[in-house]
Amino acid sequence: MKLIKLLLIMSTFLIMVAAILNLLNSSAPNPDRSGIYIELVVMFLLTISMVLLNNQEKKIKELEKKQTEEL
Repeated sequence: MKLIKLLLIMSTFLIMVAAILNLLNSSAPNPDRSGIYIELVVMFLLTISMVLLNNQEKKIKELEKKQTEEL
């Protein structure tokens, strides 16, 4: 679980940096910003998956706690 969380955080950070760099480098009169939009959507999906993974991890811990209390 921790490795998956680390990979999600690192990939979100790298995509965020790439989006910022693309914004800084798009100084043309008619820049193509479709790549930036794709990066932002992917970053949003990664953030949502991090939240869902965190919620799932909390539920697993609660279930394990309940099982140890029952024994």
